Amino acid sequence: MKKKSWLILSFILVVFVIGFIVWFLTKSNVSNSTISPLGNQPEISENQILKTWEDPAGFKFSYPEGVTINDHQEDTENYAHLELTNSSYPGRILIWMKDKVNDTLEEWVSEQTGEPQVFDSELAGQSAKKLTFTSPKKLEIVAFDQEVLILIEVYPENDWWTKAYEQIVNSFELTSLSAENKTNSQAPGAWQGQTGDSGIIDEGEEVVE
Repeated sequence: MKKKSWLILSFILVVFVIGFIVWFLTKSNVSNSTISPLGNQPEISENQILKTWEDPAGFKFSYPEGVTINDHQEDTENYAHLELTNSSYPGRILIWMKDKVNDTLEEWVSEQTGEPQVFDSELAGQSAKKLTFTSPKKLEIVAFDQEVLILIEVYPENDWWTKAYEQIVNSFELTSLSAENKTNSQAPGAWQGQTGDSGIIDEGEEVVE
């Protein structure tokens, strides 16, 4: 009788152990196959097709294929005002080039609201400041080029836009102003280009390579 009871208990124990192992493995597979909101965003890899934007304001950068750029030609106050969007991913990047009103980057940073974290950085060979905001979530980098302020900001609603932002910042370069943009160098708002040539910025339509 005792031997029979022991066999029954052993059988129940074995069934319990096997059932627990099957449950654990099933749960692990389900967890691994669950796609998180950020995990399903394709990364900008080395195989990603990149395009180049060359702006008459005197800069260029590369960006992922699929991005639409609005150059806001109605904006007559700033040298450059670009808005980058992608219909597949919510979020956007803004690129500004405008007249500098502060003497130092530190002074400009001190005027920003939202208590951002601030880090020293570099943009297009110029000393820069990186700012991280939490509410709303935003990343931005700012630099001065002579009398001009350069600002790139991203509202990253997913990881795809964070990587796109890094691609743009890392590839951002200052270029010489085109001959067309040097014709009215004495007009109000004119600034000295990277090469020392002065030129007024004309927000003409861009050609994306």
